[in-house]
Amino acid sequence: MAGKRVRAEIITPRSMFFAGDVEMLIAPTTEGQEGFMANHVWCCKLLADSGVLSLREPGEKTLRKARIKGGYIDIKDKFVVYTDEAEWESNKD
Repeated sequence: MAGKRVRAEIITPRSMFFAGDVEMLIAPTTEGQEGFMANHVWCCKLLADSGVLSLREPGEKTLRKARIKGGYIDIKDKFVVYTDEAEWESNKD
């Protein structure tokens, strides 16, 4: 059974890095890794100076990961991540 979807955006000063629906987003906050799903209580969190943000797109079993640097995440009817830098990690594990 697929999870509920929520719109997510990852925005850097240079571009809209990602925009699409996700089932889950895990962000490196100053308080540690925090996960967010549809209908999460509204909040705003500071992001760690650097870390890995993970998201699961609808229908996917694996997480898509991006290295980010600083910023904050705004969780409301959609999830918006404002970060200084973002770059997709390769899937070479």
